[in-house]
Amino acid sequence: MSKYTKSIDIKSKETNLANHMAEAVDWPYFNFAVMADVISTDMPLYTQGRIMELVKWIIKFEARRFKTEWEKGNTTESLMLADALNDVLETLEK
Repeated sequence: MSKYTKSIDIKSKETNLANHMAEAVDWPYFNFAVMADVISTDMPLYTQGRIMELVKWIIKFEARRFKTEWEKGNTTESLMLADALNDVLETLEK
C-alpha cells in the first residue's frame, strides 16, 4: 500500500478527539466563552461551519437522550435545552 493511500481509522480519530474534549471541559478552570471566542474569531469559516455541524449533531443526540432519561425520571437543564434546540433545528430543516 502506498503512503498516499494509507487507510485512516476515522472512528478512532473521532473517539480520541471526543475524549480530549471531554477531558478539557471537565477541567474546573475550562472557560467555554474563551474557546467560543477563539473559534468564532480565529478559525476559518470552513472550520467554524464544521464545528457548527458537530454542535448540531450533539443537540440531536442529546435530544434523543433527553427522551430516554425523562422516561426514567432523570433529566438535566442541558438535556432540556437540547430538546428545545432540536425542535428549532427540525423547524428550520423543513
